[in-house]
Amino acid sequence: MRRGYLLNATVLLLAIPLLLLAATYQQASSYIITAQSQRTLVERQYFSVNGIQDDLQNIVELSFKRAYLTLTEYVINNDFVDNASRELKNLMIDGTIEGSPQEGMVNITLKTWFSNTVDYLHSIGLEITPSSPDEFVANHIEVTVGPLDAFHVAVRVKVKNITITDSSGTVMYSGDLPQGKDQYIYSVVSIVGFEDPFIVRELNGLYTRVITPCRIPFPGETYGYYNATREEDIDELTLNWCYIGIPDNSSAGMYYPTILDRFEGSMKNHNYYVFLSGQFRSDLGYAAELPVGLETFMIPDSNIDPTLLGALTSLGANVPSDYTSVSYYFLKCALEGEECDVQGESVSTEVPSFKLDSVTRLLVFGE
Repeated sequence: MRRGYLLNATVLLLAIPLLLLAATYQQASSYIITAQSQRTLVERQYFSVNGIQDDLQNIVELSFKRAYLTLTEYVINNDFVDNASRELKNLMIDGTIEGSPQEGMVNITLKTWFSNTVDYLHSIGLEITPSSPDEFVANHIEVTVGPLDAFHVAVRVKVKNITITDSSGTVMYSGDLPQGKDQYIYSVVSIVGFEDPFIVRELNGLYTRVITPCRIPFPGETYGYYNATREEDIDELTLNWCYIGIPDNSSAGMYYPTILDRFEGSMKNHNYYVFLSGQFRSDLGYAAELPVGLETFMIPDSNIDPTLLGALTSLGANVPSDYTSVSYYFLKCALEGEECDVQGESVSTEVPSFKLDSVTRLLVFGE
């Protein structure tokens, strides 16, 4: 009996810490569950659609920058695209170009953002309609990309007709993001410092230029003109490989490609892009009428640009003697046999191989 008593006492002594541990664990678990419930309740009480809208603004800006870089790399390494505005939109929405997923867009698309938003709302006891990311991108989001001016592209985004409810079915929010029929989330990206996709693609990767504004980025009455008799002005335009913003002259039949046209290697969508730029500037309150045409000058002269001359020779280009140095028309003529009717004459005796058509010369030099 004594031995049995000792065994029972020993078991009891060993069981007491286990019982205390179980009670403590139960209390801690209850505390954690209660704290989580309280946090969820607080988050739900202080839920504001403004937080989702701010989050949307952030993903739009990040996604747009990455989309522009991704499209640049794609065109440089593959080919021109049929519609640059549409492809930038698709990159932002689901990370694809012409239906092919692009590695650079993983986890930073609007579709992924919406999926994460659905999960977050569910975690605080809220539901959103639609809840399917596929339905969201198909019917509930509007994305439009266009040039803002020669050196900037913009995107406007609106989330349409969503409803957020709590567990009781009470509507917390119903409508668009941002609120208002004509309200959009905008993001603007500078293209300065990026490679020119048109020149690299036309010259099959043998030659490239980085988009850098000239000293007078927008020649004209407002910002001044270049001087054809000033050596430093001619050197600026011929040796620095810089870019200028230049407006169309429809009456003379001269049109200058926007950066989106340069992704396409043509100007079939040019009028639409010019229209979009006007809409964007109006929406954003831009007073200045900055041109959207983007150009640089190409001079196949061994003393001015031997690398360009070598690339053209390698590709068997036919460089006419009366070419215009405007890059779009020059390359279209030399490599594709198009636009060869845009002829040029020497601008300066200092660099006789720098030739411009009469319309471009007037826009740049004001003479």
